[in-house]
Amino acid sequence: MSQTMKAWFAVPGAEGAVFELREAPAPTAGPGQVVVAVRAAGTNRGELIRGAALRPASAPANPARAGTEFAGEISALGDGVSGWKPGDRVMGRAVGSYAQYVVAAQRALMRIPDGMGWAEAASIPNVFVTAHDALVTNAAAKPGESVMVTAGPSGVGTATIQIARHIGATPVLATTRTPAKAVTLRGLGAHEVVETREAGKWVDAVMRATSGRGVDVIIDHVGGPMLADNIQVLALKGRLVSVGRNAGRVGDCDLDEIARKRASILGVTFRTRTPEESLACSERFAAHLLGAVASGLLKPVLDRTFPFEGLRDAHKYMLSDAQTGKIVLTVDAGGR
Repeated sequence: MSQTMKAWFAVPGAEGAVFELREAPAPTAGPGQVVVAVRAAGTNRGELIRGAALRPASAPANPARAGTEFAGEISALGDGVSGWKPGDRVMGRAVGSYAQYVVAAQRALMRIPDGMGWAEAASIPNVFVTAHDALVTNAAAKPGESVMVTAGPSGVGTATIQIARHIGATPVLATTRTPAKAVTLRGLGAHEVVETREAGKWVDAVMRATSGRGVDVIIDHVGGPMLADNIQVLALKGRLVSVGRNAGRVGDCDLDEIARKRASILGVTFRTRTPEESLACSERFAAHLLGAVASGLLKPVLDRTFPFEGLRDAHKYMLSDAQTGKIVLTVDAGGR
């Protein structure tokens, strides 16, 4: 293994983070850790949203390793690691995954199912762990309850739709601003797809789909512009989980309607979780649903791949909102 490697860094800039490909020291595994030779890394919109605030005057404002999830082969083991060996194909969540090598806790590792490609495997960890944490852990969705997933074509959206259907939610609704994506969302398990290009007009469609009672659980990735209408379509004792705020952080909230419905608004993020809490999220997903991934009942949704050096192009494509599912960087093993 080389002493150095290529890695992407988020560097503070006048208009937010600038992503730079740099030479960096190759990592070594500490106790309970492994080094993974990365073969693919999933991109995530959150890095652009957080990056917009990374300016020289902000704190902290130092260059930081970028990337959240990986798929690759174990190249080295730290002390105390058991059950894994060099060469094992693994995927997981780890800071700094946009690199030729990354260090990951053994507790974060998930075995890649036989026959699954690197890019497909890199499409799984962050979105499925996030979706499971929002829908199963925080919303506590139950079989027979209705679930609505906003921004259904997003990476987390495609994972949430599948998990909701898998655990017996009914009906499962997905929203999109792009009618052409409806067929794909139904194929993932959505009973109904609701177009939301015109604010307010989609409320009636949701109420019809739920026989007038509203939805028990909303997993929201849009944020402020949909907040008022999301509250309007919640059922009694409904739960609104804010996963992403891609269209804005601020929206109108009718507190009297929240009180009348005895509804809950829950926020989820990994930014304020401790490493232990983040690892627990991965472990809960793996214990509950990794078997369903291995058997093909839950599937990664890969939209497009870009070469490792093409992160900026991947981000540009992400901002076009043309994708359904994940955008992944692929790492050429021969270039290490």
